[in-house]
Amino acid sequence: MDMKHQVFLTIIEAGSFSKAAERLYMTQPAVSQYTKQLEAEIGVALFDRSTKKLHVTGAGRIVERHVRRLAEMDREMEQAIHDYLHEVKGLLRIGASYSFGEYVLPSIVASFLQQYADVTPKIDINNTYAIANAVAEQQIDIGIVEGYVQHPQLQLQKIAQDEMVVVAHRLDINIAQATWIARERGSGTREAMETFLTKFQVKPQLMYEYGSTQLIKGTVMAGIGVSYLSKWTVQRELEEGLLFTINEEEFNMVRDFYCIQRKEAVQSKVFDVFIQHLRQCCGNMQSEA
Repeated sequence: MDMKHQVFLTIIEAGSFSKAAERLYMTQPAVSQYTKQLEAEIGVALFDRSTKKLHVTGAGRIVERHVRRLAEMDREMEQAIHDYLHEVKGLLRIGASYSFGEYVLPSIVASFLQQYADVTPKIDINNTYAIANAVAEQQIDIGIVEGYVQHPQLQLQKIAQDEMVVVAHRLDINIAQATWIARERGSGTREAMETFLTKFQVKPQLMYEYGSTQLIKGTVMAGIGVSYLSKWTVQRELEEGLLFTINEEEFNMVRDFYCIQRKEAVQSKVFDVFIQHLRQCCGNMQSEA
């Protein structure tokens, strides 16, 4: 609470300027000065100084009601901050890129909610670029993306590794002559594909750009072309024989997934606990792999 407001309320409660000074461990001139500053800001007299006994003016009573509301709001804010920092409850805004968000994150969030039922998750799935911007603009609390993001407001921690594989609807595909189905620019999967194409000097004669991994998988299974995708996203199709990896030992590449958050951000208890849970789940995934 503003010191001028605190002094004003203390004068009313103590009944005099001198007693207020004693309660606040101030000199009486200092108390008078704070009062005059408040009166100058508002433009009215708050106390009737024509008598020896302290009297609050009509305007002063109006100011008192509003200042007490401000004091109550300050107390509520302090309590809310305390709750925010010490209780595992409330809103948790998570953003993730498609590969992690659609194929890995659901089970992690589900197991987290089994332990902390008072948490309300809000999940945004988008490409890496969009998620990084959302974290920087404080629209979400935590992002999980593939690839390292350079941003002056963000800090990153590596949490998992993912395998990238060339997939096709049959094994005898010539990838140099095939149509390639790619994710949109700004996607970490698109960046990984471009790295692969450069490394192995593959120059697609035709490339389609889709904004959905599920759509890409369906297109490849229909025999339209090949793609370069996270092994997480095609695990079921590989097990069921709907897709095949091409030269996996040669073409396999590993990429890192990062947890991103704003630098110097005050984080809630629910945020800290979720980060611990996320690391544990990702660590278990890597051990099982």
